[in-house]
Amino acid sequence: MPGEVTLAHQVGKEFMPVTGGSQLAYVLLEAKPTEMMAQVRMPLNFALVLDHSGSMKGAKLKNVKEAVKMLINRLEPTDYVSVVIFDDTAQVIIPSMPANDKPGMTAAIDQIRDAGGTTMSLGMIQGLNELRRWNIPNAINRMILLTDGVTYGDAQRCRQLASDAAAVGIGIYPLGIGSDWDEDLLDVVGQTSASGQPAEFIRDPSDALNVFQQQMQSAVNVALRNANLILRLPVGVSPKKAVLVLPFIKDLGQGVLSDRQIFIPLGDLEKDKPQSVLVELMLDPRPEGLFRIGQAELTYDVPIAGLVGESVREDIKVNFTTDAAKAAAVNPVVMNFAEKANAHRLVTRVLDEYKRTGKATTRLTPNVTRVLDEETQAALEQINQGQQISQDQVKSIGNKTRKLTQRLDDILP
Repeated sequence: MPGEVTLAHQVGKEFMPVTGGSQLAYVLLEAKPTEMMAQVRMPLNFALVLDHSGSMKGAKLKNVKEAVKMLINRLEPTDYVSVVIFDDTAQVIIPSMPANDKPGMTAAIDQIRDAGGTTMSLGMIQGLNELRRWNIPNAINRMILLTDGVTYGDAQRCRQLASDAAAVGIGIYPLGIGSDWDEDLLDVVGQTSASGQPAEFIRDPSDALNVFQQQMQSAVNVALRNANLILRLPVGVSPKKAVLVLPFIKDLGQGVLSDRQIFIPLGDLEKDKPQSVLVELMLDPRPEGLFRIGQAELTYDVPIAGLVGESVREDIKVNFTTDAAKAAAVNPVVMNFAEKANAHRLVTRVLDEYKRTGKATTRLTPNVTRVLDEETQAALEQINQGQQISQDQVKSIGNKTRKLTQRLDDILP
């Protein structure tokens, strides 16, 4: 059934110069559900897996409990929810059930108290068990995993559980509250699962309500599932790099590239939230004229209509020209994405080196730092001067830098 999704593209330069050598070309691909899918609302199946260890005492636990109650109160009776709490043990305080006893559920949340240490894998095991308790047709199966600390001795088990979740189509959405959680582990857990999402940073306990609202809305907005983006390339065009740039920035690595094709799993497509990928291609020399440099295809499922493996295609063409003026023109939107993806790459390199060694040798140029906010610039300058920054700042820089492309209000320098 056509019309559920749009697949659009923009190129960095519509006109490439005729030269004797290979050239780099940027292609921005965007997939987004159409207005036809605006009223789609699939049943939700949430497992809320919450750290209630002793370090959660006070504002963190109080605000998280309020956020969880808000989420439960927004669920439909056809949605399912379970709540698991963990310290150095785990307990299911609300087994998976339809969300039709909200007073009883919120009363159970009110009874949560802080206690104990942190063994995250125990909570994850119980959460996965609850998500698999029922076979709910077309359900959006998601675990929201919240912690404020470093799990004790079971990090590899957590990674394996994320792989287990991916194998059965369960997305894990990690939330780190405060400054003491392990962002490297939580990022891997989320990105290994079916969600592909890095951890979200709850910098201040009062932000918990907003972050849980975002998690709820994200699940409600899912309209299409199992989306895959394939870019097929003709002879004379080779792939160099692919970077997810919306809804956040993520280098997709060499694993998505092959000689004549790029294959990118996108997963769930949400209403009003495009997924965009920036691709770098190397083009062999061409004579003057119009050439196809690739064909993009998006495959996807439409669960509410029982459709599997639907697809749309889009040809990508550029002109080769001897007109220098035409060849000098660039698409500012595409180049802005490229600039911010590059800034993310370099800032990530600085952070990784700083976390390993306590210092950084990479120096960021003004064309990189100009797209960063003042707080991030100041913290990176501290690192460059050999000073230490806080764990809160480290997490904030990583979280904000991967979201640079969510604002394109500074398209031209």
